[in-house]
Amino acid sequence: MAARRRREAYRVFVSHSHKDRWIAKQCVKLIEETGKGQIQAFLDERDIDGGQSIAERVLKEIRQCNEFVVLLSANSKDRPWVLIEIGVACGRGKPIIAILHDVSPKEMPEIIYPYKAIDLNDFDQYLEQVRKRQVRKHTEKRPK
Repeated sequence: MAARRRREAYRVFVSHSHKDRWIAKQCVKLIEETGKGQIQAFLDERDIDGGQSIAERVLKEIRQCNEFVVLLSANSKDRPWVLIEIGVACGRGKPIIAILHDVSPKEMPEIIYPYKAIDLNDFDQYLEQVRKRQVRKHTEKRPK
């Protein structure tokens, strides 16, 4: 009997300000619940152990993610580290989804201003979209 290949999880990188960590944790929880084990979200404070290089791990996770989510708020929209992560994701051609929390689309960093953003109050729409992308990714990879 041939061994069954385990499906690789759809990976979502979540960028945020430390001041918005509770909201980010809730977003990650909902993303992973929506994926029913097939979507894995990366959250630095949860997924980086003491002694690990933060920069190396963040760069690795952005390289490996299928999409990049940034929680944009008054706390994060101008933070250097968040802007660096956005720049890396753009440079790697990652789909970028801005989740807006009490900021307008006009306040988005210029580099992602052309992308359609989703208001945090409409996070359920994002969850539907990411689930569809995850299903599509695995459907397209199946051998015929």
